[in-house]
Amino acid sequence: MAQTDQVISQIQVIESEEILQHFHPGLLKLDYADRNIKAYIIAGTFLFVSAIFSGSLLFCNLFKAFRGLILKHQVFMSLAIVRGAYGIFGIFIGCYAIFRSTVLDRDIVFGKNATSSFAMCVTVGFFIFELSAVLLSDVAFKTFSKMLIMHHGLALVAFSLAINSGSNYSFGCKGMILEMSTPFSCLCYVFLKAGMENSTIWKINQFVLIHTFHLRSVVECHLWYVTYKHWDDIYSKMSTPIFALLYTNLVLVTFVMTPYWGYKKTEQLFNPVDWNFQESRDTDTLSPKRKAQKAE
Repeated sequence: MAQTDQVISQIQVIESEEILQHFHPGLLKLDYADRNIKAYIIAGTFLFVSAIFSGSLLFCNLFKAFRGLILKHQVFMSLAIVRGAYGIFGIFIGCYAIFRSTVLDRDIVFGKNATSSFAMCVTVGFFIFELSAVLLSDVAFKTFSKMLIMHHGLALVAFSLAINSGSNYSFGCKGMILEMSTPFSCLCYVFLKAGMENSTIWKINQFVLIHTFHLRSVVECHLWYVTYKHWDDIYSKMSTPIFALLYTNLVLVTFVMTPYWGYKKTEQLFNPVDWNFQESRDTDTLSPKRKAQKAE
């Protein structure tokens, strides 16, 4: 494997292969090799998702269905909404990276363009917020989200190293589509806390959610195929830290996380409880005030 000080390729901006200009033409003109630009995008993303989180907490207190939830569950639901918002972004970028032929395919290790550079920085900003919020909520509520911390912690380190070294943008952007489950997981949680676990819309969403984990497995197999197809380049050009993190993450999501989460969501279809805290919606989910109201 290559040394970490290997000369990396420059960002290639071919307008016909980009999609950023459809959001704002100025995004295509930014110098994504500039550390300050990267820092601004990361910080901006952190502030943006923090605003979504704060707005979601406010949302919980505006509606009667969620006002009675204990703070722990209001926080978790707000985090689920943030993940769902990023998941929509991840689906969009992941589809772009997988189905559109770009420099990400021509150079699997060092290929990058404006769209992928922007997406990688956004992802780092999201994971900084996500990991910070999960750790703080675990401390505050005396919980331990071990699998989530491990997954997002490794992802944060991997994406941070990638944007620092200017490599592995191809796998990074293609892998973002694995967040396809989060919008439906968010809806699952919101419907569950609203007392709609027996409704048709909750069951439909749960079926879709389960199938997103099946599709995640398809994507993971595709990433292994890309590895096989480009193995010589990956082994000879990719730095050892990036290589180790990439395939540690890929092994974990392929053989541990996706099967486990898929199983748990399938189980939840037949037993609609909040398995994130291993407790029933009718017990710990309700605040003392809401329990008293329900008892009446």
